[in-house]
Amino acid sequence: MWYRWISLPHQFRADPNDGKGADCLIMTWHVLDAAGVPHPALDAEWLSMAERGDYESLAMLYRGLTMSLSAAEEYAVTMFRATDHIGIGVVVDGGLLHVNRRKGVRWIPVERCKKMEYRRFK
Repeated sequence: MWYRWISLPHQFRADPNDGKGADCLIMTWHVLDAAGVPHPALDAEWLSMAERGDYESLAMLYRGLTMSLSAAEEYAVTMFRATDHIGIGVVVDGGLLHVNRRKGVRWIPVERCKKMEYRRFK
């Protein structure tokens, strides 16, 4: 399923299944849904928070809804921050699937990722 999303451009609120763009939250939820992994329902306010740049609030919500893992595992999620944005990715098929703001949807083998904190929804 996710293979066809590779290289789709970043676009807020875009559903990667439409083939035009990808929002990292929507993409991650699709992967977790397809795998039957429990997670909270996607709240449209989270998408609004990301668009507004309310990264502190998003990070606090994320930490409250997840528990830390000692290492990456299949369907673990990770949140990362840059100076001007925040993103979430999911481990699938041994790699991190995420949306790069400039390069679009990317998949990187976990062993090639920089050190990240992986978490699972409670």
